[in-house]
Amino acid sequence: METIEQLVDIPGVGFPSWSPSGAQLACLYDQPGFGWQLRVYTLASGEHRTLGERPVAGIRPAWSPDESGLAIVRGNGQGGQDIWLVPSDGTAERRVVGSAGETRSPSFSPDGATLAYIQSNGQSLDVFTVAVTGGSATQRSADTNPLDEPRWTPRWSPDGHWLAYVSSRSGERNNDDLWLVSHDGVDERQISTGLIVNTDAAWSPDGRRIAVVGTTVNEHWYGDDADIWLLDAGEGGTTRLTPNGGHSWRLEGAGLAWSPDGRTVYALSLRNGDKNIAAVPANGGVRAAVTNLSGTVMDFALSPDGQTFAIIHASQTAPPDLFTVPASGGLPRRLTDCRTKVGTDLRPPVRVPYRSFDGLHCDAYLYLPPAFDEGRRYPGLVQVHGGGTNAFGNGWHPVEQWFARQGCVVMAVEYRGSSGYGRDFAGLSYADWGGGQTRDAVAAGEWLRAQPYITKVGIYGQSYGGYLVLHAIVAAPDLFNAAIDLYGKTNMFTAQAHADRVGRVFVARDYWDRLAHEIPAAMKRASTHHRLKEIKSPLLILHGDRDTRVPPQESAQVAATMAAAGLPHEYVVYPGEGHGFRRREHRVDCYTRMLAWVRRYLGEQPG
Repeated sequence: METIEQLVDIPGVGFPSWSPSGAQLACLYDQPGFGWQLRVYTLASGEHRTLGERPVAGIRPAWSPDESGLAIVRGNGQGGQDIWLVPSDGTAERRVVGSAGETRSPSFSPDGATLAYIQSNGQSLDVFTVAVTGGSATQRSADTNPLDEPRWTPRWSPDGHWLAYVSSRSGERNNDDLWLVSHDGVDERQISTGLIVNTDAAWSPDGRRIAVVGTTVNEHWYGDDADIWLLDAGEGGTTRLTPNGGHSWRLEGAGLAWSPDGRTVYALSLRNGDKNIAAVPANGGVRAAVTNLSGTVMDFALSPDGQTFAIIHASQTAPPDLFTVPASGGLPRRLTDCRTKVGTDLRPPVRVPYRSFDGLHCDAYLYLPPAFDEGRRYPGLVQVHGGGTNAFGNGWHPVEQWFARQGCVVMAVEYRGSSGYGRDFAGLSYADWGGGQTRDAVAAGEWLRAQPYITKVGIYGQSYGGYLVLHAIVAAPDLFNAAIDLYGKTNMFTAQAHADRVGRVFVARDYWDRLAHEIPAAMKRASTHHRLKEIKSPLLILHGDRDTRVPPQESAQVAATMAAAGLPHEYVVYPGEGHGFRRREHRVDCYTRMLAWVRRYLGEQPG
């Protein structure tokens, strides 16, 4: 991983899905320059086949109950998406349904005759069903979610009578409730109130209970420190299964699994940087680790017989790969080998907790150049992760590894509010955006600058990390010699007004369920747009023109202010990109500019 091309050409894997017999395992393989490929592995031999010649959307594939095929989603070239049925024997694919709008998240009925899915009706995203053989679709829910809230997958009850889905119809803010609708659309009812549901429904094998990950509407929106809740599918009662948090939610299907006997719920659990699978007794008891791997289990699926986990695992030195692990315990068995594309042996970072401004210690990962020598001097970089309430984590971070191989020392910080260090730590960011977290980033820069092997110090981050970059270079204008803001927000008022629903409610959930215009003083403190002229650090600004989470107007405001004040900056907008850059040519350009910026202002080689 010496060149930028090697950096962007490392593949990845995700979205594991077991066949009903457990003999086959599907996943999506991310091939740079092509996109997601649908792969199916035969467990007995370990061999795989790629189904379909065209890329698919990054949405979990769904097996038909008879194992004859999988439902996948593809873009249709008209701004919308279609659901296709891909036969598992490699014969001709068939389009089932689609539209010029959002069509996604297919789920087979237990008898295999019907597909449920999410589709736009022009006004909202709703639950639809259609016969697998094709024909007219039927809308089963109305006013379910706004058009910019596509996260959820409808889930069939084991007997096929009910569909469980998540809806915000009871309100824009702090209202992600679980609802049931009968297969014929005649009966519909809400079964959760007062919860912010953050996973799709996971039905118990007997269909009597539903597990979800979430928080109450009065709690901080913990990114990876949420609880598991059990909902009574009949009476609608709610039980908090894990009262101390620590469980992760996912944005695209899965996240929870039941043992076939209904006694255990399996979930992802983040602890001190490592994310693993935990077993939680469904009737109360002690939760325990099922996997205890160094690194990150990014996703998992349990085989139908409950005997084997499929996991997507990544570490500091290896990208995500697909493994199977015996549920009874044992060594992981590798199915994919993305690590071979790294091209070199990487050095894991050193964990270096550091003391922040108020005495609080924050964890950090220190990436060192090859053959690092404390007697030499290197440029230093502070990395501030995105997500705010998520975490940097002890996983695969190729950009930090690549910067280290270019001769930089990179310090990736777990600022206050990050997940995995307990709820007290995670809650420190509540109603304090741009406050203590900013000072944690500044303290990291000061720590780096104090090291005898560091020459100059820069800072970079994406999304919430880009937002903190702007705060840090405003708060400490003489500390950072260069900065890179990748699609961060600057103005909380305009950002909330123009963001998608998750972007809008993310702020409200951290500020007493209030919108920006309702708390102007707090939002001004959390913004940097009115202080950008105080910046002294040369600033590289990168954004996608189709970003709905952090609208590109945010970076445009920063660039316009910098230009009007004659401050050193460079502003690049990538066409067709959303919240993050997917196209290979744009990623190459992005990293080329980032490296050039660092070398220009921090120095090219260690001295």
